[in-house]
Amino acid sequence: MDCVEIVTPSRASLRIANHHSTAASPLLQQPRIRASTPTRSPQALPKYGRRGVSPSKKARLALDDATQLESNETPQDGTEPVFGGTTHLRSSVSSRRKGKATWRPLASDEALPRILPSELEPCLELQKRAILKSLQNLPDIDENDEHVSANATAYGQLNDLLKGTVLRGEGNSCLLIGPRGSGKTRLVEKAIASLPERPIVIHLSGHAQHNDRLAIREIAWQLAQQTGHSFLPSEGDNAVEETPPDPENPFLDEPEPNIVLPPPAHLLALISVIPTLPRPTIIALDAFDLFAAHPRQSLLYCLLDTVQSCRVGTGTKGIAVIGITTRVDTINLLEKRVKSRFSGRMLRTACPGRLHHWTELARAALSASISQDVPEEWPPLWKAAVDSFLHDATVMENFKETFSLTRDVQTLRRILTTVATNLTAASPYPSAVKLAASTGIQRCPPRFSFLASLPYPAICLCIAAVHYQTAGHDAFTFEMLHESFRDQVRTSQSAPIQIEGGGIGMAFERLIALRVFTPVAASSSSTTREFVLYRLVLDRNEVKRAVGVMGQTNLKKWFSKA
Repeated sequence: MDCVEIVTPSRASLRIANHHSTAASPLLQQPRIRASTPTRSPQALPKYGRRGVSPSKKARLALDDATQLESNETPQDGTEPVFGGTTHLRSSVSSRRKGKATWRPLASDEALPRILPSELEPCLELQKRAILKSLQNLPDIDENDEHVSANATAYGQLNDLLKGTVLRGEGNSCLLIGPRGSGKTRLVEKAIASLPERPIVIHLSGHAQHNDRLAIREIAWQLAQQTGHSFLPSEGDNAVEETPPDPENPFLDEPEPNIVLPPPAHLLALISVIPTLPRPTIIALDAFDLFAAHPRQSLLYCLLDTVQSCRVGTGTKGIAVIGITTRVDTINLLEKRVKSRFSGRMLRTACPGRLHHWTELARAALSASISQDVPEEWPPLWKAAVDSFLHDATVMENFKETFSLTRDVQTLRRILTTVATNLTAASPYPSAVKLAASTGIQRCPPRFSFLASLPYPAICLCIAAVHYQTAGHDAFTFEMLHESFRDQVRTSQSAPIQIEGGGIGMAFERLIALRVFTPVAASSSSTTREFVLYRLVLDRNEVKRAVGVMGQTNLKKWFSKA
């Protein structure tokens, strides 16, 4: 049985039933529950008045046939009729017999099919590719309707700055500051892509270029790649570095041009040549604070000095230096001579400020449209699956917990990537189980997963240590914990002193071996073991969860007193 419908008799069915039998009128006044059956044609209606058919049975047959006649009425546009204001996602029996399924949109209260039909399995693969492509470049959302968000403001300022460099030939510099995952690099790439002219773009990273020599070599290499020729210092200089192409490299589609780099002694002079190039140049310095840690900051001094000397109307192209960093105090790391050549512009970005921003990002990524043609039944099916996923209380609780730990959009991207890659034909929809497994991969494993399996005396010592921390004593001794434990035993009258052949002393030694208790200072021969100071490494919430798993009522009461 696919579904159950409550069918109310219509006027036509009442007239037919009253014409054949008046005794069946009480039956026709009540709604009748019946299972959906294959559609019958009008020619297949039963003959009324034949022998062996009672009047009540005639009325029931008339009611069924009238209902089938109404169901056979097809709208003028050729679509299938919809009853009761709801729609169904299933194939009719007649269409199945013909070898193809006719799908309808999914109702709000109807469950998704557990196993994906074989004809829709290619759609799932296309949807996974679209989701992964969307996660590489997350779409923009309106983070706040009341005022413009921080990222939108930073993008507008950066776009105006780069337009001045590209269109008017200005020399500009700025710092893009924001937490990890707030979209700093994406903002720079978006601003460069929106420029009316294509500039020369040089990307440097403080994690890869550890000193100025490596950074300037990378600048020379990228300039040679984008301009097609090298910048030699003089005609008679023979100290050049050639990088011949490798003809046997299987990863190269076409052989690269022979690039000749200047010698190391002339690399610094290359920066002053940048404004004379035929196109404007944009230099993006990722991890700008690491460049400030280079000795004497020679690279930053040469770059910012070139930017400052670039003037509009002198026949040179513009140059812009964009520093990308997460440190707010980066400007204080610059030397005085470098800081005097910096423009002082600092643009700030921010992570999503509210939980529903994360939800909208997840919805936009999971609802990525497929570029290829797919059957018309797939978009409503996948939309219903995404809506069901995002309206699940367990999913929202998982998002809320992750959002409280970090607002990094990269974390959300990694979580959704694992969810998308785990979609299969047997499990084709995102679920709370997949999300929990993906979130667990991104989090650090618990340090002390064995707390719930500790013996009774050991967990009592941990509770006693929590009591002393609450009272303001971070350091404690064995005698202090033993006294607190002894008082608890006297009060409860139900706490065992020895379990599994181990007492309170053995439990204390075991916690030291497990590094739950760590000594505050080095051991001394003049101090006995009972009076050595220790501290508790566990957090209060970790002890609370372990007590809850054990289920001891007296332990819960004792812990609640802290």
